Amino acid sequence: MKVFLFHCWGGDGRSCWSGWLSDTLIAKGTTVISPDFPNTNNPKLEDWLATARKNVKTFDDDWVLVGHSLGCPAILRLLETFGQDERVGLVVLVAGFAKDLEVPQIKNFVDKKFNWPKILKSCRRFIVINSDNDPFIPLDEGKRLAEQLGADFIIEHGGGHINEGSGYSSYPLLLKILDGLK
Repeated sequence: MKVFLFHCWGGDGRSCWSGWLSDTLIAKGTTVISPDFPNTNNPKLEDWLATARKNVKTFDDDWVLVGHSLGCPAILRLLETFGQDERVGLVVLVAGFAKDLEVPQIKNFVDKKFNWPKILKSCRRFIVINSDNDPFIPLDEGKRLAEQLGADFIIEHGGGHINEGSGYSSYPLLLKILDGLK
């Protein structure tokens, strides 16, 4: 298993629980890539996709992609770029969304329709995790995303945005999910 982490808007490769998860997985011998995506406060989708491809030229079934917040539509857009023989084993979307949240700085990630058939073909399994009191992402959006992907759907009760501000500097549930893959 190899894990690629996609951070949130305004974050970096060690934001929220990403640093903790990276350190924990690396200590167990897992390959982890958790880059600082460029222009984090005014991100451009094409720059984030270029950063992902700079780190991994071709993805395969050994890869797990984990996104938080803006990292989720970034992953979906990356899956749209996959070649015919390219596919990942698992995508985990935490505080995920795939619609315009009316935030101008991140609109370029969601301003065109998603190619759901291509996305579904590019990954074996999806897990979507959203909170029932997220101040930014309505729970219904997480449910809609999970339904669109045929994903396992996990509700974090009282989890806020599942970030440091909500008390998530570590995320044992996510580690448990990833450990279950070995």
